[in-house]
Order: sequence, then structure tokens, then C-alpha cells
Amino acid sequence: MALETLEQSLLPVRGLVLAHNAKGRMLSQADLERWIRLSRFVFKTPKIDLFHQACDLTLLDRLHLATAALDVQFSLRTACAAPPPPTKRLESARLLDVCLCPTRPDAPEFLAWVKRCRDAGVPLRVLFTAPLEQDLNIDAIAALVNEAPVNVVNIALWDPFSTAPPSRNAMHSTVTINQFNVLANAIDRDRVEINLLRIPRDLVDPTLRHHVLNAAEAHRDFQQYEPHAYELAKKIWRLGPGLGGKALLMLLGVHTSTNNPIDARLLPWILEYPWMKSRIWALHKLSRHRTPMLRPKAVAQAADVLPGARKWIANATPPDERAILRRTTKALPGIDSMLSAYDVGIGSRDRPARPRYYDSIDAARVETSREVADLVESANSIVLNQPYDREIASFDYDIEGLWSRQSPGSMGWFSFTNSEKVSTPLATLEPPFTISFTVGGGIAEYVGFGFGRHAKLVCPMVAYAHRIVLHVAEDGRFVLLRDEQPVQPVEFVGEYYAPVRLGNRLEPRISLWNIDGSVGTQAVYVWEGGQAQSVRAKAKVSVVMVSTRYARRLQAVLQNLAHQRGIGMDDIEVHVAYVPGIDATGDVLDGLALAHPDLRIVKTAFAPEHTTAKGFMLNECIAKATGDWIVVLDADVLLPPSALATLADMKENVKFVVPDGRKMLTPQTTARVLLGEIEPWAAWDVLLEDAGENRFREAEGIPLGYCQCVRRECLETVRYEELNHFEGADWKFGRDMRDAFGQEKRLSGLPVLHLDHGSSNWYGASRHL
Repeated sequence: MALETLEQSLLPVRGLVLAHNAKGRMLSQADLERWIRLSRFVFKTPKIDLFHQACDLTLLDRLHLATAALDVQFSLRTACAAPPPPTKRLESARLLDVCLCPTRPDAPEFLAWVKRCRDAGVPLRVLFTAPLEQDLNIDAIAALVNEAPVNVVNIALWDPFSTAPPSRNAMHSTVTINQFNVLANAIDRDRVEINLLRIPRDLVDPTLRHHVLNAAEAHRDFQQYEPHAYELAKKIWRLGPGLGGKALLMLLGVHTSTNNPIDARLLPWILEYPWMKSRIWALHKLSRHRTPMLRPKAVAQAADVLPGARKWIANATPPDERAILRRTTKALPGIDSMLSAYDVGIGSRDRPARPRYYDSIDAARVETSREVADLVESANSIVLNQPYDREIASFDYDIEGLWSRQSPGSMGWFSFTNSEKVSTPLATLEPPFTISFTVGGGIAEYVGFGFGRHAKLVCPMVAYAHRIVLHVAEDGRFVLLRDEQPVQPVEFVGEYYAPVRLGNRLEPRISLWNIDGSVGTQAVYVWEGGQAQSVRAKAKVSVVMVSTRYARRLQAVLQNLAHQRGIGMDDIEVHVAYVPGIDATGDVLDGLALAHPDLRIVKTAFAPEHTTAKGFMLNECIAKATGDWIVVLDADVLLPPSALATLADMKENVKFVVPDGRKMLTPQTTARVLLGEIEPWAAWDVLLEDAGENRFREAEGIPLGYCQCVRRECLETVRYEELNHFEGADWKFGRDMRDAFGQEKRLSGLPVLHLDHGSSNWYGASRHL
């Protein structure tokens, strides 16, 4: 496998935030902070260009300070409308790089900026846009670019944020194109990456055509902007700060989407009446790409609330081909006859090798791609050379909420809406494993696997048939392959994410997006690490916890659960929801699995944007739990040694059980527990009598979320609210359980112990003792 396959699969992760609109009216700092948060967590951009026509490093300093916790790196994008700051000031700005977008390549301010960035050692990207004049000194410009720390030169037919007018006439258009070619040829292409953006290939020197990125390619090229972030910036650019700020505020309210119910009700009827089917099918063909399926839900919500907003906020996806053609002919008047459909379609995949520049973020992504090369080799070796362990026949799974046609060897999927369609779980698997399926007989936008509402591993469908393979290593690392080649999973804007690692007890489902009428899946095969996986008995009690910045306390809680009395370890399972990378929870879970192999621990990873969405994480884990009892437990709460045995022996008519209050341990006692000097299960009575605060019947007696024990069937009626915070959600859940199933039963004489964490935040300790 060539390394280029992995590098070329890198998608753009650069966001764009505008300090002001097209008229130079500044957005407030609060709105900029909201925009940065939106870009980082909804569009998933770890690097962001802050665009300012002139330059305001003071604003950038304030944004650095305000967004320090977001793990984002800033670049400055400027039109060089003002002189550059002093060298020392530029050095202290903590910039990933600078992007210069001059109105003329020979503008004195541009030349000054290039030299100043060279003196400060700041990497440069440059964007030159049409029109270019005949009197440009191309040699001087190229010499400056070749000598300075310029790593990337983008030459674009147009830029929505440029104030330069389009070419005046056909002659001016011809001059512009000629100057584009001369400039690109004069730049040292062995050192500098050159991208010719949205320029018709027919107008480009044949020796330069492999540098051309049409609109579709630019939206997939890692050197450019993340498409949805870019399109949103274009919309905000044309708005006043007031309306733009309101839109940004509303766009932060992105939540997970649900399946469209139209298919479930309409499809069986339509397919039984061919006359109606043909007309609706034609309508679907015409409208399939009209409303983009990847737009955030809040976009539509904002359009409904903000007067006059519907025209500009209609979607957040790349423009269609007709819009690109219109924009191209406007930029190059008089040469529209030279355009071809190929210029706005998907370009050649056989692009010759050319120098690419990788900043620190992209270099790390390339290194990660290299690390999965062994997974790719293992996956292909298993799929191509080993017999599968089992086949999942078409009659073994269904399509949720959708009429389908099952036949021997194939499952037929039908849809008229551009939303996700998902199968029922194909199997319950423990890593390592490999699973594959073949999709064909039609086309869909994206195909792959889903793991509940929080994680999707899907890739674009680019042909009428593909074999999709997911290979998961024992440690949770994974690779997704399409026709034996690795592909980077698509991340849906504000909705789902591709986790860093997968957990255990996984239930993969086939996930198909935006089916063009119909498509079929078949040949679903599973390889189970060379040996059949043992199926453990259904648990009696499932403990469900969320651990975000609670790693040390979680370790104590899990050790305590491993020493429960009067109940077998086979009757207990522990589900832990966590966010990889924010603390050591993953390491703690791995260590506990080694130290206590009989304790069944199920790990579920979530995206960083779900860090405070405790209700959502709980509901996702509860859906995977098998126990008759579900114990919602905080990751800093210790259960009495006999609590789970007592719960498992409850009579059938008992639906809701809570402990008899809680004992708040002191910081000193908590420190000794965390350091292993005190074993809570052995010293339980001593800890109950030790110093600390006893709390009974808090919140007017409504059972709170530090420990709530519920019969599984009750959760079909009452669920946790899914908010981006958790304040009050546990109290409401306790009240709703009372209203639906009556008064809770309290475990008389059995309080829990609550470890100190220095604050009242459920989503993380303020310090680790």
C-alpha cells in the first residue's frame, strides 16, 4: 500500500472565523468566541484562520486567552490592508502560520508582510486571486515567494472575501489567465506547494494541470478550509453583525438528528402503486441533492426564527455546479464557452505526485495514517486469505423504521429521503474482530457502520459497488477500508464523530446515507480474531457511569465494585462513558481489566463536544446494558459492599431504589482512598463513622443522580433529558420515576460514600489529590 493513499485521504480541518463582515463592521468578541467554539466542536476544526482585513493581534491575544480550553491553534489571515506588526510582536503571537491575501501581488504592504514574517520565522500561506494585471513583475514576485518562508501558494479564480472587482472584459480575462500560468511556472514547485483553485483545466498550462483543484476537490483537500466552516463564513460575511451574531448563537444548539418518518409510512404504499412510484421517484431524482443532508439542524431552526435569514442560511454545503459555473463566468467574462462539465465535477484520482506542506497538525495526522498501515495489512490479510467465522444472512437483520425487501443473499434498501438509514445490530462483538459487507445495485452518498447515535464510521460511495471492511484491533484501534484501500471516516457536522478508539461489546450496524432510490447489501461476514467469542450470560445488574475528568476517583469506584459481596461477578456489568484524551480514564479502564478480569467493563467513547452532555451519554450506555437493574452511579460514589446483592434480590414489584443518603468524605479521607491506603470495602463501617457530612433527603426528598437504581423496563417510559448540560436533569429523572412508578424504595441503613472532589461540578474534579 502506497503511503500517498493515506496522505491523500486527509480531509480539511481548518476553520475560518471573520473578525468583521464585508462592510468592515466588527463582530463582538462574544460572537467570535461562540464562532470559534462552533467551529471547533461542530465543524471539528483544531486549527482556525482569524480573518482581519488589516491586522489586530490584540484581538487575537484576547481570543487565545478566552478559548484556551478548546485546544485550537490560530492562524492570522489578512488582506495586507495595513503594515505588518513589529517582528517581536509577531513572534509572540503564537500563530500556527499566517495567510496573506493581497488585492495585488505587488502591493507594498504584501511585500512588507512577507519580509516581516520571514524575520519572525512565521510560516506563510499566500492566496492570489483574479484579476491580475499585465504590468505585474512576475519574476520579482516569484523571487520573493521562493526566498521567503512561503510554504503554500493558492492561486484562485475568485475568493468570496476579496474586495477586488472581477475581470473587466474578455481581454482582461485572457491577461489574468496568462499571468496565472506565468506566475505558477515561475514559482519553485519543488519547494512550494501550488494549488490552482477553481480554474478551468482547459485554461491551464498542461504542465500545471495536476495542481488544479476544482470546487469539489478543494472541499476535500486538507490544505483548504473545512467545507461547512467555509460556507458559513461566506454567509456571515454578507450579514450585519447583529443578525450574524444571532445566527451563531443559534447554531450552537446542534443536536443529534433522527430518522425521517416519511420512508416508514410512505414507502410500502408507493411501491405497491407503480404509477405513483414513477412520479415520486422522478421528483426524488430532481430534489435528492437540493437539500443537503449534512447541514446542522440548527441551521433550519435559525432560518425559522430570524427574519429574512432563510435566504442566506438555507444550507451549509458546497454550491452546486450551476452556481460554480455562474461564479466562474462572472470572474472571467468572455471565456465562458471554454468551460466544460469536467471543470466543475470530480477531478482525476491519478494526480501525479507533487510537494505538499504539512503543518504540525496535518503532520500528526499523516503520522497517524502511517501507524494504521499495519492495521490495513492485517485487515486485507484476514479478508482475502482467511475463511470467515460466520455469515450474517439477510434474514438475520432488518432496517430500522424502513420498509425493506429481504431475499436470499441480499437486503434491499429503499428510500426517497436524503437521511440516514440504519440496520438493526448485526452482532455483539468484542475486539479483535473484522466485519465486512458488500453494497451495490445502486448508489448512496455514504456507506459504512454505525454504533448508536454518537459514532459513525462511514465513507463516500464513489462507485456502484463497494466492499466495506471494518477491522478492529484488540486495543480498540481500527481502520475502515473501501475495496481494500483505507479511507478516513467522514465526520458529520455537529452530529456524529469518528472515535479515536472503539470500546468493547460493540454492536455494529450497517449505515447508509442518502440512498438514490434503492441499493442492496449482501455478503455480511465476520472474523472473530481467530477464535469464537464466548457469550457471557445476561447480567442481573448493570452499573452505568460517566467519567469526564474523574479518572482517579473512577479507579477507586471500580475497585470497590470488584469487591461486591453476595453476588457473582458474572451477574455484574459496568458501563463507562468517557471522552478519550481529556484525562486518563482509558488507561484506568485498561488497568482494571487486567487487575480484575472477572469484572465485566464495557467502554463507550464519546466526542469532546459531549463532555457535558451527561444525559445523552447515559442513554447511549443504558441502551447497551443487559441487566435487569440499571444503576446510574456517579464516578466518585462508592456503593456499600452488599448493595448490588440487595438490589438483585428485590421483589418484582419494586421499580425504583435509592440509597439511604450519602456520606461526604473529607479531602483527607478521599486522598487516602485514592492512594490505596484505605480499602473502602474492608473499612466501610469505619468510614461511615469517620469525619464528614451526612446528607439525607436532599432536594425535597427527590432522589438525585449520584445513585439511582431503576428496573430496566422502566427506562422505556422514563429517560434522561439530553441537554448540553446536566443541571437539574437527575432531579427531573427522579421526579418522573416517582410520577410514573410510585414512591422509591430506600435501602435503610445503606448510604453511599461520596469522594471529595473540591467542587460541585459533576463533570470533573477541580484537582486530583
